[in-house]
Amino acid sequence: MRKLFFFILGLVTTSTFAQTANQAAVDTLTKEVAKAVFGKISQDPGQTKAQEIYDQLIDCGDGCDPQTVIRSVGGWDAVGVKMQELSELKNTAKFNAMSPAEANDAIRKQLIQFYSRYKSDNNYGKPLSPAVQLGIIQKIDALLPPSDESAEPTPTANPAPANEPADQVAEGDSVNVDPTLYRMSQLERQLKEKEESNLWMMIVTALGGLLLGGGAVYLLLYRSAQAEINALQDENNRLRNALENAQRARPGNDVNTVRSADRQKIAQYDAIVAELGGENPLTAIRQLKQQTVRKAENRPIMRTGEPLVEPTVSVPVEPEPMQVQTSLPPLPPLDPLPSLNRSEVFYFPPPDPSGQFDLSQKSSVLSPESAYRFSVNADNPTMATFRFEADPGRVARFMTYRNYMIEPACDSENSYSASHTRITMRRDGEATLENGVWRVKTKALIRYE
Repeated sequence: MRKLFFFILGLVTTSTFAQTANQAAVDTLTKEVAKAVFGKISQDPGQTKAQEIYDQLIDCGDGCDPQTVIRSVGGWDAVGVKMQELSELKNTAKFNAMSPAEANDAIRKQLIQFYSRYKSDNNYGKPLSPAVQLGIIQKIDALLPPSDESAEPTPTANPAPANEPADQVAEGDSVNVDPTLYRMSQLERQLKEKEESNLWMMIVTALGGLLLGGGAVYLLLYRSAQAEINALQDENNRLRNALENAQRARPGNDVNTVRSADRQKIAQYDAIVAELGGENPLTAIRQLKQQTVRKAENRPIMRTGEPLVEPTVSVPVEPEPMQVQTSLPPLPPLDPLPSLNRSEVFYFPPPDPSGQFDLSQKSSVLSPESAYRFSVNADNPTMATFRFEADPGRVARFMTYRNYMIEPACDSENSYSASHTRITMRRDGEATLENGVWRVKTKALIRYE
Protein backbone atom coordinates (compact mmCIF):
# COMPACT_ATOMS: atom_id res chain seq x y z
CA MET A 1 0.00 0.00 0.00
CA ARG A 2 2.83 2.35 0.87
CA LYS A 3 4.64 1.62 -2.39
CA LEU A 4 1.42 2.29 -4.30
CA PHE A 5 1.11 5.67 -2.59
CA PHE A 6 4.64 6.71 -3.56
CA PHE A 7 4.12 5.41 -7.10
CA ILE A 8 0.98 7.54 -7.54
CA LEU A 9 2.81 10.50 -5.90
CA GLY A 10 5.71 10.09 -8.35
CA LEU A 11 3.38 9.95 -11.32
CA VAL A 12 1.59 13.13 -10.23
CA THR A 13 4.87 14.91 -9.64
CA THR A 14 6.31 13.77 -12.97
CA SER A 15 3.24 14.78 -14.92
CA THR A 16 2.94 18.12 -13.22
CA PHE A 17 6.58 19.19 -13.01
CA ALA A 18 9.02 18.04 -15.59
CA GLN A 19 12.25 18.00 -13.59
CA THR A 20 15.60 18.64 -15.17
CA ALA A 21 18.77 16.70 -14.34
CA ASN A 22 19.96 19.58 -12.15
CA GLN A 23 16.73 19.59 -10.10
CA ALA A 24 16.82 15.78 -9.76
CA ALA A 25 20.35 16.04 -8.37
CA VAL A 26 19.16 18.61 -5.80
CA ASP A 27 16.29 16.29 -4.76
CA THR A 28 18.81 13.45 -4.39
CA LEU A 29 20.98 15.70 -2.20
CA THR A 30 17.99 16.64 -0.03
CA LYS A 31 16.83 13.02 0.25
CA GLU A 32 20.29 11.70 1.22
CA VAL A 33 20.71 14.40 3.88
CA ALA A 34 17.23 13.62 5.27
CA LYS A 35 18.06 9.88 5.34
CA ALA A 36 21.27 10.54 7.26
CA VAL A 37 19.48 12.82 9.75
CA PHE A 38 16.48 10.55 10.44
CA GLY A 39 18.71 7.46 10.43
CA LYS A 40 20.53 8.98 13.42
CA ILE A 41 17.37 10.22 15.16
CA SER A 42 15.53 6.90 14.73
CA GLN A 43 18.19 5.15 16.81
CA ASP A 44 16.99 6.96 19.93
CA PRO A 45 14.28 5.13 21.91
CA GLY A 46 10.71 6.32 21.44
CA GLN A 47 11.28 8.02 18.07
CA THR A 48 8.58 6.12 16.18
CA LYS A 49 7.74 8.91 13.74
CA ALA A 50 11.41 9.43 12.91
CA GLN A 51 11.69 5.67 12.25
CA GLU A 52 8.61 5.79 9.97
CA ILE A 53 10.02 8.75 8.00
CA TYR A 54 13.35 6.95 7.64
CA ASP A 55 11.65 3.80 6.37
CA GLN A 56 9.66 5.77 3.75
CA LEU A 57 12.82 7.58 2.59
CA ILE A 58 14.52 4.20 2.13
CA ASP A 59 11.58 2.80 0.17
CA CYS A 60 10.97 5.75 -2.14
CA GLY A 61 13.13 5.98 -5.24
CA ASP A 62 15.53 8.65 -6.36
CA GLY A 63 13.98 12.03 -6.96
CA CYS A 64 11.23 11.76 -4.35
CA ASP A 65 10.65 14.88 -2.31
CA PRO A 66 11.60 14.30 1.40
CA GLN A 67 9.54 17.31 2.44
CA THR A 68 6.37 15.59 1.28
CA VAL A 69 7.28 12.48 3.29
CA ILE A 70 8.03 14.53 6.42
CA ARG A 71 4.75 16.46 6.13
CA SER A 72 2.74 13.28 5.53
CA VAL A 73 4.05 11.61 8.72
CA GLY A 74 4.20 14.84 10.77
CA GLY A 75 6.01 15.71 13.99
CA TRP A 76 9.29 16.91 12.40
CA ASP A 77 8.40 20.19 10.72
CA ALA A 78 11.69 21.73 11.93
CA VAL A 79 13.67 19.24 9.87
CA GLY A 80 11.31 19.87 6.95
CA VAL A 81 12.19 23.58 7.10
CA LYS A 82 15.91 22.72 6.94
CA MET A 83 15.30 20.46 3.93
CA GLN A 84 13.34 23.25 2.23
CA GLU A 85 16.35 25.53 2.79
CA LEU A 86 18.67 22.90 1.30
CA SER A 87 16.49 22.46 -1.84
CA GLU A 88 16.06 26.19 -2.61
CA LEU A 89 18.83 25.89 -5.17
CA LYS A 90 16.63 24.08 -7.70
CA ASN A 91 14.09 26.93 -7.78
CA THR A 92 16.55 29.41 -9.26
CA ALA A 93 16.63 29.92 -13.02
CA LYS A 94 20.38 30.44 -12.96
CA PHE A 95 20.95 26.99 -11.49
CA ASN A 96 18.59 25.28 -13.93
CA ALA A 97 20.50 26.85 -16.86
CA MET A 98 23.89 25.58 -15.61
CA SER A 99 25.84 22.83 -17.28
CA PRO A 100 26.17 19.51 -15.42
CA ALA A 101 29.68 20.34 -14.23
CA GLU A 102 28.63 23.80 -13.00
CA ALA A 103 25.51 22.39 -11.31
CA ASN A 104 27.68 19.73 -9.65
CA ASP A 105 29.98 22.41 -8.26
CA ALA A 106 27.00 24.48 -7.03
CA ILE A 107 25.49 21.45 -5.23
CA ARG A 108 28.85 20.73 -3.56
CA LYS A 109 29.01 24.31 -2.28
CA GLN A 110 25.37 24.08 -1.11
CA LEU A 111 26.22 21.00 0.97
CA ILE A 112 29.33 22.63 2.44
CA GLN A 113 27.39 25.77 3.41
CA PHE A 114 24.57 23.72 4.95
CA TYR A 115 27.00 21.61 7.00
CA SER A 116 28.98 24.66 8.13
CA ARG A 117 25.79 26.39 9.28
CA TYR A 118 24.29 23.46 11.22
CA LYS A 119 27.23 21.29 12.20
CA SER A 120 26.98 22.48 15.82
CA ASP A 121 23.48 20.92 15.93
CA ASN A 122 23.72 17.25 16.94
CA ASN A 123 20.90 16.39 14.53
CA TYR A 124 23.05 17.51 11.56
CA GLY A 125 26.67 17.69 12.69
CA LYS A 126 27.01 14.06 13.78
CA PRO A 127 24.99 12.32 10.99
CA LEU A 128 26.73 14.26 8.20
CA SER A 129 30.19 12.89 8.86
CA PRO A 130 32.91 13.23 6.19
CA ALA A 131 32.22 9.65 5.03
CA VAL A 132 28.48 10.33 4.67
CA GLN A 133 29.14 13.56 2.80
CA LEU A 134 31.52 11.70 0.49
CA GLY A 135 28.78 9.14 -0.30
CA ILE A 136 26.33 11.96 -1.09
CA ILE A 137 28.87 13.64 -3.41
CA GLN A 138 29.41 10.33 -5.22
CA LYS A 139 25.69 10.05 -5.93
CA ILE A 140 25.61 13.64 -7.20
CA ASP A 141 28.61 12.91 -9.43
CA ALA A 142 26.71 9.94 -10.90
CA LEU A 143 23.81 12.24 -11.84
CA LEU A 144 25.87 15.27 -12.86
CA PRO A 145 29.38 14.37 -14.05
CA PRO A 146 31.85 16.92 -12.67
CA SER A 147 34.53 18.65 -14.65
CA ASP A 148 38.05 17.30 -14.70
CA GLU A 149 39.30 20.13 -12.42
CA SER A 150 36.70 19.60 -9.69
CA ALA A 151 36.53 15.81 -9.92
CA GLU A 152 38.52 14.02 -7.21
CA PRO A 153 39.27 10.29 -6.99
CA THR A 154 37.20 8.61 -4.36
CA PRO A 155 38.91 5.32 -3.58
CA THR A 156 38.21 3.68 -0.22
CA ALA A 157 40.37 1.31 1.78
CA ASN A 158 37.37 -0.88 2.49
CA PRO A 159 34.84 -0.21 -0.27
CA ALA A 160 31.27 -0.86 0.65
CA PRO A 161 29.30 -3.53 -1.20
CA ALA A 162 27.12 -2.41 -4.10
CA ASN A 163 23.92 -3.28 -2.32
CA GLU A 164 24.93 -1.35 0.81
CA PRO A 165 23.88 2.35 0.95
CA ALA A 166 26.59 4.99 0.95
CA ASP A 167 25.42 6.49 4.26
CA GLN A 168 26.23 3.24 6.05
CA VAL A 169 29.97 3.64 5.44
CA ALA A 170 31.71 3.53 8.78
CA GLU A 171 33.37 6.70 9.96
CA GLY A 172 36.52 4.79 10.86
CA ASP A 173 37.07 3.67 7.22
CA SER A 174 39.93 5.34 5.42
CA VAL A 175 38.46 7.46 2.64
CA ASN A 176 39.49 10.50 0.66
CA VAL A 177 37.28 13.43 1.60
CA ASP A 178 36.38 16.24 -0.77
CA PRO A 179 39.28 18.76 -0.73
CA THR A 180 36.87 21.64 -0.22
CA LEU A 181 35.44 19.99 2.89
CA TYR A 182 38.92 19.13 4.11
CA ARG A 183 40.17 22.70 3.65
CA MET A 184 37.14 24.11 5.41
CA SER A 185 37.61 21.72 8.31
CA GLN A 186 41.27 22.62 8.51
CA LEU A 187 40.50 26.37 8.49
CA GLU A 188 37.85 25.93 11.16
CA ARG A 189 40.26 23.94 13.29
CA GLN A 190 42.95 26.59 12.89
CA LEU A 191 40.44 29.32 13.72
CA LYS A 192 39.32 27.45 16.80
CA GLU A 193 42.91 26.87 17.91
CA LYS A 194 43.68 30.55 17.35
CA GLU A 195 40.64 31.59 19.40
CA GLU A 196 41.65 29.25 22.20
CA SER A 197 45.21 30.56 22.03
CA ASN A 198 43.97 34.15 22.18
CA LEU A 199 41.71 33.29 25.09
CA TRP A 200 44.54 31.71 27.04
CA MET A 201 46.78 34.63 26.16
CA MET A 202 44.16 37.06 27.53
CA ILE A 203 43.84 34.99 30.70
CA VAL A 204 47.60 34.80 31.21
CA THR A 205 47.95 38.53 30.48
CA ALA A 206 45.18 39.37 32.96
CA LEU A 207 46.77 37.18 35.64
CA GLY A 208 50.18 38.69 34.95
CA GLY A 209 48.71 42.19 35.17
CA LEU A 210 47.04 41.36 38.47
CA LEU A 211 50.26 39.93 39.87
CA LEU A 212 52.30 42.91 38.72
CA GLY A 213 49.72 45.36 40.04
CA GLY A 214 49.53 43.57 43.38
CA GLY A 215 53.31 43.47 43.61
CA ALA A 216 53.59 47.18 42.85
CA VAL A 217 50.94 48.08 45.45
CA TYR A 218 52.65 45.87 48.03
CA LEU A 219 56.03 47.45 47.27
CA LEU A 220 54.61 50.97 47.62
CA LEU A 221 52.89 50.12 50.90
CA TYR A 222 56.02 48.41 52.21
CA ARG A 223 58.23 51.39 51.36
CA SER A 224 55.77 53.82 52.91
CA ALA A 225 55.51 51.75 56.11
CA GLN A 226 59.30 51.33 56.25
CA ALA A 227 59.84 55.07 55.86
CA GLU A 228 57.33 55.81 58.63
CA ILE A 229 58.95 53.22 60.91
CA ASN A 230 62.40 54.71 60.29
CA ALA A 231 61.10 58.19 61.03
CA LEU A 232 59.52 57.01 64.30
CA GLN A 233 62.72 55.21 65.29
CA ASP A 234 64.80 58.32 64.60
CA GLU A 235 62.39 60.44 66.61
CA ASN A 236 62.47 57.90 69.45
CA ASN A 237 66.27 57.85 69.48
CA ARG A 238 66.40 61.62 69.50
CA LEU A 239 63.93 61.81 72.39
CA ARG A 240 65.92 59.20 74.30
CA ASN A 241 69.17 61.11 73.81
CA ALA A 242 67.52 64.35 74.87
CA LEU A 243 66.12 62.65 77.98
CA GLU A 244 69.52 61.24 78.90
CA ASN A 245 71.09 64.67 78.50
CA ALA A 246 68.40 66.24 80.66
CA GLN A 247 68.88 63.63 83.39
CA ARG A 248 72.61 64.22 83.65
CA ALA A 249 73.83 66.28 86.59
CA ARG A 250 74.27 69.97 85.79
CA PRO A 251 76.01 72.68 87.85
CA GLY A 252 73.55 74.55 89.97
CA ASN A 253 70.76 72.05 89.42
CA ASP A 254 71.93 69.36 91.79
CA VAL A 255 69.24 68.57 94.33
CA ASN A 256 71.81 67.83 97.05
CA THR A 257 73.37 71.27 96.54
CA VAL A 258 69.97 72.95 96.92
CA ARG A 259 69.21 70.99 100.04
CA SER A 260 72.63 71.86 101.55
CA ALA A 261 71.99 75.58 100.97
CA ASP A 262 68.59 75.29 102.65
CA ARG A 263 70.20 73.57 105.65
CA GLN A 264 72.76 76.39 105.97
CA LYS A 265 70.04 79.03 105.94
CA ILE A 266 68.06 77.14 108.56
CA ALA A 267 71.18 76.79 110.76
CA GLN A 268 71.89 80.53 110.46
CA TYR A 269 68.31 81.30 111.42
CA ASP A 270 68.53 79.06 114.47
CA ALA A 271 71.79 80.75 115.53
CA ILE A 272 70.20 84.20 115.26
CA VAL A 273 67.21 83.07 117.32
CA ALA A 274 69.49 81.61 120.01
CA GLU A 275 71.63 84.77 120.10
CA LEU A 276 68.69 87.17 120.43
CA GLY A 277 66.68 85.04 122.81
CA GLY A 278 63.04 85.53 123.50
CA GLU A 279 60.05 83.90 122.04
CA ASN A 280 59.77 86.27 119.12
CA PRO A 281 63.09 87.08 117.40
CA LEU A 282 61.47 89.69 115.20
CA THR A 283 60.59 91.83 118.30
CA ALA A 284 64.20 91.74 119.50
CA ILE A 285 65.46 92.81 116.06
CA ARG A 286 63.06 95.76 116.04
CA GLN A 287 64.23 96.85 119.53
CA LEU A 288 67.84 96.78 118.40
CA LYS A 289 66.97 98.98 115.43
CA GLN A 290 65.18 101.51 117.74
CA GLN A 291 68.18 101.68 120.12
CA THR A 292 70.50 102.37 117.22
CA VAL A 293 68.29 105.24 116.06
CA ARG A 294 68.16 106.81 119.55
CA LYS A 295 71.92 106.75 119.92
CA ALA A 296 72.28 108.50 116.63
CA GLU A 297 69.86 111.25 117.75
CA ASN A 298 71.71 111.95 121.07
CA ARG A 299 75.08 112.25 119.32
CA PRO A 300 76.14 116.03 119.07
CA ILE A 301 76.12 117.66 115.73
CA MET A 302 79.41 119.16 114.53
CA ARG A 303 79.40 122.47 112.76
CA THR A 304 81.78 123.32 110.05
CA GLY A 305 84.86 125.24 111.25
CA GLU A 306 84.20 124.74 114.97
CA PRO A 307 86.49 122.60 117.06
CA LEU A 308 85.09 119.51 118.55
CA VAL A 309 84.64 120.06 122.28
CA GLU A 310 83.90 117.04 124.34
CA PRO A 311 81.33 117.81 127.01
CA THR A 312 82.57 117.36 130.47
CA VAL A 313 80.43 115.11 132.44
CA SER A 314 81.00 114.64 136.07
CA VAL A 315 80.79 111.01 136.80
CA PRO A 316 80.23 110.27 140.46
CA VAL A 317 82.43 107.63 141.88
CA GLU A 318 80.41 104.87 143.24
CA PRO A 319 81.66 102.07 145.32
CA GLU A 320 82.08 98.78 143.59
CA PRO A 321 79.14 96.53 144.14
CA MET A 322 79.63 93.41 146.00
CA GLN A 323 79.69 90.37 143.93
CA VAL A 324 77.15 87.91 145.12
CA GLN A 325 76.96 84.59 143.45
CA THR A 326 73.38 83.74 142.69
CA SER A 327 72.02 80.98 140.50
CA LEU A 328 70.20 82.15 137.40
CA PRO A 329 66.81 80.63 136.65
CA PRO A 330 66.84 78.11 133.78
CA LEU A 331 65.76 79.40 130.41
CA PRO A 332 62.37 78.22 129.23
CA PRO A 333 62.49 75.76 126.30
CA LEU A 334 62.09 77.31 122.88
CA ASP A 335 58.87 76.62 121.03
CA PRO A 336 59.32 74.80 117.70
CA LEU A 337 59.23 77.04 114.70
CA PRO A 338 56.03 76.90 112.72
CA SER A 339 56.34 74.85 109.50
CA LEU A 340 56.49 76.96 106.39
CA ASN A 341 53.99 75.95 103.74
CA ARG A 342 55.91 76.13 100.52
CA SER A 343 54.63 75.27 97.05
CA GLU A 344 56.79 72.95 94.92
CA VAL A 345 57.15 73.55 91.21
CA PHE A 346 58.59 71.01 88.78
CA TYR A 347 58.29 69.97 85.13
CA PHE A 348 57.40 66.81 83.24
CA PRO A 349 57.66 65.72 79.60
CA PRO A 350 54.41 64.57 77.93
CA PRO A 351 52.64 61.62 79.64
CA ASP A 352 51.94 58.24 78.09
CA PRO A 353 48.59 57.65 76.30
CA SER A 354 46.97 56.63 79.62
CA GLY A 355 47.83 60.04 81.20
CA GLN A 356 50.65 58.76 83.44
CA PHE A 357 53.82 60.87 83.89
CA ASP A 358 57.22 59.18 84.18
CA LEU A 359 58.63 60.10 87.59
CA SER A 360 62.19 59.46 86.41
CA GLN A 361 61.81 62.36 83.92
CA LYS A 362 60.80 64.88 86.61
CA SER A 363 62.86 68.09 86.41
CA SER A 364 63.02 71.10 88.70
CA VAL A 365 63.80 73.46 85.82
CA LEU A 366 62.33 73.89 82.33
CA SER A 367 64.22 71.67 79.89
CA PRO A 368 63.86 71.30 76.08
CA GLU A 369 61.77 68.16 76.60
CA SER A 370 59.51 69.67 79.27
CA ALA A 371 55.90 70.21 78.33
CA TYR A 372 53.90 70.53 81.57
CA ARG A 373 54.49 72.68 84.67
CA PHE A 374 53.30 71.14 87.98
CA SER A 375 52.46 73.13 91.12
CA VAL A 376 52.06 71.22 94.41
CA ASN A 377 50.84 72.83 97.64
CA ALA A 378 52.49 71.54 100.81
CA ASP A 379 49.10 71.33 102.51
CA ASN A 380 47.98 68.69 100.01
CA PRO A 381 51.09 67.04 98.53
CA THR A 382 49.12 64.33 96.68
CA MET A 383 47.26 66.86 94.48
CA ALA A 384 48.81 69.09 91.86
CA THR A 385 47.69 71.52 89.21
CA PHE A 386 49.43 71.47 85.87
CA ARG A 387 49.44 73.56 82.74
CA PHE A 388 51.01 73.28 79.29
CA GLU A 389 54.31 75.16 79.40
CA ALA A 390 57.08 74.36 76.96
CA ASP A 391 60.12 75.91 75.37
CA PRO A 392 58.83 78.28 72.60
CA GLY A 393 61.11 76.66 70.08
CA ARG A 394 59.56 73.23 70.80
CA VAL A 395 55.87 74.18 70.60
CA ALA A 396 55.70 73.47 66.85
CA ARG A 397 57.06 69.96 67.40
CA PHE A 398 54.56 69.30 70.20
CA MET A 399 51.69 70.42 67.96
CA THR A 400 52.96 68.17 65.15
CA TYR A 401 52.80 65.17 67.48
CA ARG A 402 49.81 66.47 69.43
CA ASN A 403 48.15 63.01 69.47
CA TYR A 404 50.98 61.74 71.69
CA MET A 405 52.19 64.87 73.53
CA ILE A 406 49.15 67.13 74.07
CA GLU A 407 45.88 65.23 73.80
CA PRO A 408 46.64 62.70 76.63
CA ALA A 409 46.65 65.63 79.11
CA CYS A 410 44.72 68.46 77.41
CA ASP A 411 41.41 69.16 75.72
CA SER A 412 41.18 71.93 73.10
CA GLU A 413 38.44 74.47 72.48
CA ASN A 414 39.03 74.42 68.73
CA SER A 415 40.42 72.12 66.06
CA TYR A 416 44.07 72.26 65.07
CA SER A 417 45.15 73.56 61.67
CA ALA A 418 48.51 74.12 60.02
CA SER A 419 48.17 77.90 60.49
CA HIS A 420 48.30 77.64 64.33
CA THR A 421 51.65 78.58 65.87
CA ARG A 422 51.04 78.72 69.63
CA ILE A 423 48.96 77.31 72.49
CA THR A 424 47.21 79.37 75.18
CA MET A 425 45.88 78.02 78.47
CA ARG A 426 42.17 78.33 79.26
CA ARG A 427 42.04 76.17 82.42
CA ASP A 428 44.65 74.29 84.47
CA GLY A 429 44.40 70.55 84.77
CA GLU A 430 44.61 68.39 87.91
CA ALA A 431 46.82 65.40 88.65
CA THR A 432 46.94 62.97 91.58
CA LEU A 433 49.88 61.11 93.09
CA GLU A 434 49.02 57.40 93.08
CA ASN A 435 51.57 54.87 94.28
CA GLY A 436 54.39 57.33 93.64
CA VAL A 437 53.21 58.15 90.12
CA TRP A 438 51.51 61.34 88.92
CA ARG A 439 48.40 60.62 86.83
CA VAL A 440 46.03 63.02 85.03
CA LYS A 441 42.75 63.41 86.92
CA THR A 442 41.23 66.33 84.97
CA LYS A 443 42.61 67.42 81.62
CA ALA A 444 43.70 71.00 81.10
CA LEU A 445 41.85 73.18 78.59
CA ILE A 446 43.87 74.85 75.82
CA ARG A 447 43.29 76.78 72.62
CA TYR A 448 45.28 76.67 69.39
CA GLU A 449 46.10 80.10 68.02
